[in-house]
Amino acid sequence: MKRIILLLSALTLALVVLGVLVASSSPDGLESVAEMLGFSDRAEEGEPWSPFADYEFRLIDSSWPAQVVAGLFGVALMYGFGVLFGRLVRRGRDG
Repeated sequence: MKRIILLLSALTLALVVLGVLVASSSPDGLESVAEMLGFSDRAEEGEPWSPFADYEFRLIDSSWPAQVVAGLFGVALMYGFGVLFGRLVRRGRDG
């Protein structure tokens, strides 16, 4: 079991790093639609500072490591939500 968890963790890390390297040059889906429809120049700035603005961890100066950290944080967050949701569903079934 530990071997499977280690393998899945390594696979997740590799996919996040490769995903950053492949997707970082492509614009966000919403940004590309705004550019296609010609209203991207009317975009407003969000919060003055956000730790994960533009899918980068702002406390790291280098671009791709900042994107990897943001991606790993996102994977961990979604994993946590999945575990929480699974426990709530199981608790509901067990009554």
